[in-house]
Amino acid sequence: MFYLLLTILANVAIFMAFRSYTKLGINTFPAIITNYGVCVITGILYTGFSTVSAETDVSAPWFYMASILGVVFVSTFYLMARTTQLRGVSVATVASKMSLAIPVVFSLFILKIGTNNLDTWNYLGIALAFVAIIMVSKKKQVDSFKKQPLTLKYIALPLAVFLLGGVIDTTLNYTNHHYVNESTEAVFPIFIFGFAFIIGISVALIRGIKFRQKDILGGIYLGIPNYFSIYLQLKALSAFDNNGAILYPSLNIGIIIASTLMAILLFKEKLSRINTIGVVLAIIVIMLLSHQEILKAL
Repeated sequence: MFYLLLTILANVAIFMAFRSYTKLGINTFPAIITNYGVCVITGILYTGFSTVSAETDVSAPWFYMASILGVVFVSTFYLMARTTQLRGVSVATVASKMSLAIPVVFSLFILKIGTNNLDTWNYLGIALAFVAIIMVSKKKQVDSFKKQPLTLKYIALPLAVFLLGGVIDTTLNYTNHHYVNESTEAVFPIFIFGFAFIIGISVALIRGIKFRQKDILGGIYLGIPNYFSIYLQLKALSAFDNNGAILYPSLNIGIIIASTLMAILLFKEKLSRINTIGVVLAIIVIMLLSHQEILKAL
């Protein structure tokens, strides 16, 4: 639970960083690219250059997985941004959070981790997690979004965000289970962000994207929690014996509750009735998913 809580806090810090971009006039794409470079620097400083050098093995399976994830990270971000612009924040948020279905199904039916320890209450919690996410993410849409027909062209962007988000978490789960050990947990994310930075900076150079001082600053304070969000997620997976069926619903619900509370306190956001019910349901989901640990503690 300790690493799960730290992962939630790191993700909330990312959420707060993104929320500040609009207010500060920071261009998202150059800030994101800068963020990937900062993630690499943060990881090396935290792990130690000698450790990174000693544990780096370009022939190791986790190294190839890192290169794949680097590509997916950049692609997911771009599609997430386009979905937000063309389909609205609510659609993008739901598509991103609903992607937890992919690692949950993968963990239950492919890896088959911890299935013997799951009971009816756990399965109920997993099912209700999707309902809670939709309810908390429900926002009033602009009329132009409401009038859009539900065609393949309309759902292509959110569907891509859903699939790629699920690929990221599933790949992290699989790689952590099979290839990453305690000595490479901190090194693996460095190469994920390293590959993402190389791809991102290449795109920026080709497209002639300019990096302003405040864009770089935005990337710096995003990059530090971003590195730890992946590193701590790997630690949390290990702590949960790589049981993604429990970890990912708990993680997403925790992020939603914490981010919602921060948005209320710092940005004075107001919740609708359905949002409030969703938050209450999310708390119930956490209790259902962790009821075995709660009973042990009592």
